[in-house]
Amino acid sequence: MGEVPSSRVYYTGSRGSRATLVALALAVSLWLPGCFAQTASSLTIDPAYCRRVQQVLGQVLAEFPDQVRLAYKDFPLDFHAGAEPAAMAARCAGERGRYWEYHDLLFVAQPAFTRADLVTYAARLGLPPEAFAACLDSGQYRDAVRTDMREGRAAGVSATPTFFINGRRLVGSQPLGAFREAVQDALRDAEAKRP
Repeated sequence: MGEVPSSRVYYTGSRGSRATLVALALAVSLWLPGCFAQTASSLTIDPAYCRRVQQVLGQVLAEFPDQVRLAYKDFPLDFHAGAEPAAMAARCAGERGRYWEYHDLLFVAQPAFTRADLVTYAARLGLPPEAFAACLDSGQYRDAVRTDMREGRAAGVSATPTFFINGRRLVGSQPLGAFREAVQDALRDAEAKRP
């Protein structure tokens, strides 16, 4: 998955990083309702699964602080009715510089994503509820969320969470070693391409 304009992607980490970990997940977080456990007969939201993914990503970013940045892209799955509104709500919070805080709050609140819930979460972060609700109701970020979806599908994404580290795909909850290896490979590749 290639680099995309920063106006449509939320980043954390150093801009000068040589490796970019692109994450596609349901709603607004890697570790929020994009974290599912699948059995032969069902697919359910699994908070423990989400926490494992969150912990591993935190370890990767801590281990490679100036070398890796995390880029988040939305991938709300159709069967989760609250996913697209939650993704748009996070972008409304991002409009006021509070994307990551809202993202983290959604992780804690999952799966409560009614319109009233989304506005309440914004108010908890000190965002003006009326302005936030107007942003959410306008649907102004719907196209951006759907663009992320199309880009994800074009890159072969069919499950969440899915990660790309300089183009190398990792699907699902992976151990730290898998991320570490992919990051180290990406850093070596980036170093080899330097003039």
